[in-house]
Amino acid sequence: MQLRLKEHWKLVCLGVALIVATAMIIVSTLSGSPRSDMPPSNNSGSTAKQNVVDIDLSHPPQQAWELDAQSLTDNSGDVLLSMPHSLDSYYGYGNVYEVGNILVAASAYPLPKTSESSSSQGVGDVSLIGVDPDSGTPLWETRIGGALSQCSQQNESTIIACWGNRRVIFVDTSTGTLLSDLGTDFDVTGATISGDTVYTSGETVEGALRTRILSSGNTTDLTANFRRAIEPSQEFGSLYAFPSTDTAIAMERGSGDPQYRYTIYDLSSGAERFRFEGDSLAPVGDGLFLTSVGGRSGYVGTQNLLDSDGSTIRAIPIPSSGASRFPSKPSTSMPMFLGDGAYDPSSGDELWRSSQLNNSQMAGTTSAIVAIVGRATLVASPETRTISALDTESGRQLWQTPWQDAYWVRNGVTDGEHFVFSDYTGIHSIRSRDGKMMWSIPLPAEVDPREVVISSAGDNMTFSWRNHFTVWR
Repeated sequence: MQLRLKEHWKLVCLGVALIVATAMIIVSTLSGSPRSDMPPSNNSGSTAKQNVVDIDLSHPPQQAWELDAQSLTDNSGDVLLSMPHSLDSYYGYGNVYEVGNILVAASAYPLPKTSESSSSQGVGDVSLIGVDPDSGTPLWETRIGGALSQCSQQNESTIIACWGNRRVIFVDTSTGTLLSDLGTDFDVTGATISGDTVYTSGETVEGALRTRILSSGNTTDLTANFRRAIEPSQEFGSLYAFPSTDTAIAMERGSGDPQYRYTIYDLSSGAERFRFEGDSLAPVGDGLFLTSVGGRSGYVGTQNLLDSDGSTIRAIPIPSSGASRFPSKPSTSMPMFLGDGAYDPSSGDELWRSSQLNNSQMAGTTSAIVAIVGRATLVASPETRTISALDTESGRQLWQTPWQDAYWVRNGVTDGEHFVFSDYTGIHSIRSRDGKMMWSIPLPAEVDPREVVISSAGDNMTFSWRNHFTVWR
């Protein structure tokens, strides 16, 4: 009976893991990770690396340093904010994130709560701090003031954008230099930097009418190239640029069925490409789109793969929901993983299918992929309690390793040979070529496994939970 109760408890914990995930200190590697202020996207089929470290993971790494918020700033009483989000509030925890080869933190002095029932506090002026990932030493500190809510999570270079209601700033994180501080005549909801071009999204509100706006410019003039507005609407919505696919996607809330209405535009010309009504639309692959209809309460519904003009390429036979973020250092080109299949990212042609790509133990069907290392796509199965490797090019099973807590395998890093992950019991390393477990480190007794995040910072591995952040190498 004790065993059954324990297993039940672990399943309950797994179900609430996403809820408590926000209460962690994490480092986000920004290559390929979806921005919270944009529609999510699935794997693009590129060979982009994510959560890659330059240490030998065949042996357990050793802790190099632990973050001490008080050592980062001379501003007495400052706390770490949840970088790159919630820069206008303090929720009792903070995080740093990786830009280029340094970590960026944000600090501010917490103000008294305006209500005892509030879960957050307002903050004073914000400072950005650059941190050396090898030593934890602060490299620079730049005061950026207030009225900012978040910074860009996906960055091509060392320059980041941070914005508030009607303000956008740009900071070169290699030196901490404040490049510009610009005002706008619309409420800013997002900023994307692509090469030398800055795309800024937002809206104006006049009475009950909301007008979505997208501008293109640079770090000194946000509208140097163009400023476009779409037809006003009374519904809440958004408008965002996706420079890599030369598209802009406008979304507004529907009446309930469909949940949302999407309009896809050509980013360069502003011409409308097509419209879609449903539950979700996200860019995938090389200019394609994945749509879903009929998804409710965690269930995916029907998914279709669309061409760049909105025409249907194919239905996804057994769809699933799942994050596009997992550790990856592939030695071959990655396909798009959609549902139980692998597809060509340019044409949408089916390459192979495997039921092992999906998990259906919990509510709804989710992706089983936990990492891509070398030529192996690693999947974890709650049903068989195994970790398996599928050949990324053919889908053929390469090996299978029994793992009791396979349903708990989450986040991690890779060195190109091994996958290091956390589960209910500890931190573990598995070799990608044959599935051999190389080592395990048990979690400290005081650590809640739901709060553990294994990620990368520079070339190093990070182990963090709640208000603790440590770097290992």
